[in-house]
Amino acid sequence: MKISILDDYFDVIRTLNCFPKLDGHDVTIHNDQVQDTDILAERLADTEALVLIRERTKIQAPLLERLPKLKMISQRSVYPHIDLDACTRLGILLASDQHAG
Repeated sequence: MKISILDDYFDVIRTLNCFPKLDGHDVTIHNDQVQDTDILAERLADTEALVLIRERTKIQAPLLERLPKLKMISQRSVYPHIDLDACTRLGILLASDQHAG
């Protein structure tokens, strides 16, 4: 599975004890923040699962509609930056613990 992880500013994802669970998957980690829809669509074109670090990058319908391979978004915390209606319409599963902190 092609997994993209956004906004890992401090480049720590690889150091987490759970990271080896992704062995065997094609994982791309982005250490910068991008809000431009065109750039994000290009970066995430083949992504099947998107992992977000908190609520830094806006994931809205104009982007989601350009990611036909996307099946799931995993988000820690609340998700006001994610277009839930677009996810539902496009059949994209959103997984979140749904609370801050």
